[in-house]
Amino acid sequence: MTDPSRRLRVRALLDAYFPILFGAAILLAFVFGFWLFQVYAVEEVRTEQRTFVQWSESTELEHSALIVNESVPFEAGQRVEDRPIYYTTISDGLDITYRYEHTAGAELDVSTDIFLRVRSVSGDDVFWEVTEPRASTGSESVSAGENHTAEASVNIAELRRTIAEIQSQLGTEGSIEIAIVATTSIDGTVDGQAVNRTHGSLLRLAVSQTSFRVTDTETIDEEYTSTDTVETTQEASLLEMLASLLAFSGSLTVLGTLAFARLRGYIELSGEEAELLEVYQQEQEFSEWITTGTFPSERDYEATIVVDDLKGLVDVAIDTNKRVIKDEQLRVSTVLDDDYVYLYIRPDSSASEWLFNQADMTMDEMNEFQF
Repeated sequence: MTDPSRRLRVRALLDAYFPILFGAAILLAFVFGFWLFQVYAVEEVRTEQRTFVQWSESTELEHSALIVNESVPFEAGQRVEDRPIYYTTISDGLDITYRYEHTAGAELDVSTDIFLRVRSVSGDDVFWEVTEPRASTGSESVSAGENHTAEASVNIAELRRTIAEIQSQLGTEGSIEIAIVATTSIDGTVDGQAVNRTHGSLLRLAVSQTSFRVTDTETIDEEYTSTDTVETTQEASLLEMLASLLAFSGSLTVLGTLAFARLRGYIELSGEEAELLEVYQQEQEFSEWITTGTFPSERDYEATIVVDDLKGLVDVAIDTNKRVIKDEQLRVSTVLDDDYVYLYIRPDSSASEWLFNQADMTMDEMNEFQF
């Protein structure tokens, strides 16, 4: 199909479905306009659950040893802290500093007991256990950010003697486990709620003939939370703002274009254009009967018969078993019979005046016309 036919078909479709298209454009403009209004003018409020840390508490265990015997690496009277290993030849024992701290917006009563625990274990089985108090603090009021501190020490030589005495009495079954245990009791009120709990922290020791070391520590780091319902304003994203604006502008453009084209008559087909569109469609339908050629240069026929439409000319071709000859330049289609020439003249033919009124002219006379 030629380009003019395509344009005519598009206009014919727009003309036939204009009410539907115009209504759809109005609906889209309304929908996109409402979307644009929601994006730019209406704040989206979302309700969500948020968890807040009300307060927290933590403990810490530090260890050190005093150097009592001079050595090349260490001087007597020097204190070494948080070492991976300590030596019994230059230090008598291990000193422990325990700290408790909280962030509650209230004063809490805090007390701590520290004791040495020695036991023999095998897996989950405890064969024997001995505990010795090492430190105890009275109850004291502790505010947020303040440290509640307790200090204790373990004499390694005495510890080894205690273990040796028990093993001489009970035997050496199981593995010896040594721990410094700190138990802290907390009592008070935080945000109107009673607080009454106990925390345990510990420091594990390994002891040999020549050294002792801390193998592990267990402390607490607790957070106490609450959940509140909050409302937040959600701003539209840049992509959503641009998309809504472009969609609304595009719908208005389509709506305005349709209205303008309708009012100016750019959509509705004239009678001649409607006939041309029908010709294009018929040419496709009857293409097997149509051959492109040139209109005869001289009048060799007794009579010329002008038919009203291309379909009628194709019917003549079928009845006479002839071909339809289509002249692209003159925009004329013909069927040449023995005595007659049958013509169909398209509305846009430049030779329509000559063909209708002066068909008896020769080709030389015909050339005087400007087609």
